[in-house]
Amino acid sequence: MKMITSRTAVAVLAGAACLLSPAAWAQTPSDFSSQLRPRFWVGDDETRYSLAERMEHYGVPGVAIAIIEDGDLVYAEGFGVLQAGGDEAVNAHTVFSAGSVSKIATSALTLRLHELEQLDINAPVSTQLVSWQLPESEFDNERVTLRTILSHTAGFNVHGFPDFQPGAAQPNVYDTLNGTAPALTETLTLTFEPGSTYRYSGGGFTLAQLIIADQTDTTFEAAAETHLFAPLGMSRSSFANPLPEDHGNIARAHDRQGEPAALPRGYESMPEMAASGLWTSSHDLGLLVAGLINDYRGEGDYLGRETAIDMMSRVARSQHGLGPRIEHAGNQYFFHHAGANNSYQSWMEGHLVTGDGLVVLTNGANGNALHMEIRNAVADAMGWQINAPYRLPELDIPQAMLASMTGRFAPNEVVPLDMRQQMVSGIYAWDLEVTLVDGQLQVGRVGGDFTLPLIPVTPTRFVIDGLAMREGIAELEFHRDATRRVNGMSFHIANASSHYARMGGAD
Repeated sequence: MKMITSRTAVAVLAGAACLLSPAAWAQTPSDFSSQLRPRFWVGDDETRYSLAERMEHYGVPGVAIAIIEDGDLVYAEGFGVLQAGGDEAVNAHTVFSAGSVSKIATSALTLRLHELEQLDINAPVSTQLVSWQLPESEFDNERVTLRTILSHTAGFNVHGFPDFQPGAAQPNVYDTLNGTAPALTETLTLTFEPGSTYRYSGGGFTLAQLIIADQTDTTFEAAAETHLFAPLGMSRSSFANPLPEDHGNIARAHDRQGEPAALPRGYESMPEMAASGLWTSSHDLGLLVAGLINDYRGEGDYLGRETAIDMMSRVARSQHGLGPRIEHAGNQYFFHHAGANNSYQSWMEGHLVTGDGLVVLTNGANGNALHMEIRNAVADAMGWQINAPYRLPELDIPQAMLASMTGRFAPNEVVPLDMRQQMVSGIYAWDLEVTLVDGQLQVGRVGGDFTLPLIPVTPTRFVIDGLAMREGIAELEFHRDATRRVNGMSFHIANASSHYARMGGAD
């Protein structure tokens, strides 16, 4: 049954729900705003929180949420205020910086232009660049295509970009690509043979931004307005940076202490638009998620079904399809992406089998932890078969057995990259060290400066507490042989595993 919903009042929070058909609103789905919870509980713990409590806890003054059910945007709402200390309420049309969620909007735009034959995602980018060209390198530039850029397999450096404060000089797209002032990142270069492995690259999306401008003979912002925002009805969205203050209803920036940041204007600028410069509302981003779900199901009118299926199919040696990250486990198949700029954290996901989806936008630097708890509450309230509470036993494991699991572990290269699903780089490529501190196992990067506690599920399988894995529970499983030696371990997340051999063998 479809649910058209609106906000149930949350103490000390103000917000106004609004969609195209206000008369259709009913009650909030089982009042998710009072049911926030962590991903797992230990023992008899069943702690739940109100949204107001967790916003205060994390120092996030404003939140906006959208819920999609069976391909329809059924709920969009705001909570809290635009800026701490003020009284202007967040609502469904308040715009937030979306961070790297911008890449999903850019990917959708790129695929739309491909269908319109204004560019070709399969052709070498060298044939589509007019005003700039990739510098010569030891790798084959001709293998760089928009398809490899969207899937983060092109081989480019420049993971992400710092935000620009009010009054700071901003780079244009050529400054960013060349790594020249006032850009704050290095020159865009290839670091491996295109298509051979995975490296997340906002720099690659900046190259896509230029291709879109060159091939449409307009600005990237104008191309997005014509070919993305207008067709999907995203009337509050913009790639303008800095966002003009007369855009209005702008969620202001806040630091990790919940204090206003980027003053006096109150928000940063992200001139690397395609990678991280989208300003959008929960209502608008909900329309994008719903549109992509329906295109995949053959029920939409933005992308053709063949293109949408291509977008939502994981590219081997990558965590991504053509833009979004792709996850599957059992009958669950969904796309998602997070966004993180200095003072804003965002989340979007769409479930391609059920047609359900979620958007969470926050104007605080700690918003990533908050939107994961909101995700759990919404899933419970809507009856989605995801993120069920994961209950851990109170298990007392002998200290000698715990000690046998300590040591250094290195990724085992016997598993081919094509088979590693999303576990192909970053933390999954690190050497890890397991230590025993005050009777509890902990894990961290070899040579790193922090560790995370391990909570037992069984005597040899442990949840990694504090590791923010939105797509599932992060677990380490130790492999203990008949002599009680631990020679290796596996790192499990969702549908994927990576494997480690003990460095130097077992003691």
